Amino acid sequence: MNVILEVLCSILIFLLILSCSESKEEVAYQHSDDNVSPKETEVSDAKESLYVSKDRTEEEIMMDYEKPLRSYPTISSSESRKGEDGLIYRNGLEIPFTGRMIGRFEDGTISMEASYKDGLPHGQQLRRFPDGSPALEAIFDNGILSGIKTKWWGKGIIREEEYWSDGKYRGRRLWDQEGRLKREEIVPGG
Repeated sequence: MNVILEVLCSILIFLLILSCSESKEEVAYQHSDDNVSPKETEVSDAKESLYVSKDRTEEEIMMDYEKPLRSYPTISSSESRKGEDGLIYRNGLEIPFTGRMIGRFEDGTISMEASYKDGLPHGQQLRRFPDGSPALEAIFDNGILSGIKTKWWGKGIIREEEYWSDGKYRGRRLWDQEGRLKREEIVPGG
């Protein structure tokens, strides 16, 4: 009876391990004893490099502004409009907007903060839940997503990280409402 129970437990553990992997692209390598082979290190480094953006950092992006961002106009989202060309304009003006835009909830708390340069999202974009905790954070470089775009469940629990580089979607990681990683996706050749 104990032998049958051990075999069943082994099969169950094997199936459980297989079902935990939801990744669309698996990277396989051989592991020899306690030594890490050079090939294994290369595979691990290659997989992690898919999450590293080759784009400019937020600090480099912010250097595009000729003066500190706080010295540019800050407007309410209700004071802006999207033109037919897809650019953001301040109401009543025909030049694309450069500065900060703030959105507010009905109670006056900040719901959204975004920076724009020449009508395009440029720099950090941040959205908040009504309690003030972050809902979304992204970095744009002249209207193109750059680096990591992060979404949260309420109360600061991470929900999703999307990885962008060279204007292309490269993959994402998803977490459940308890903060446990539940899925990891990599775009092959991304």
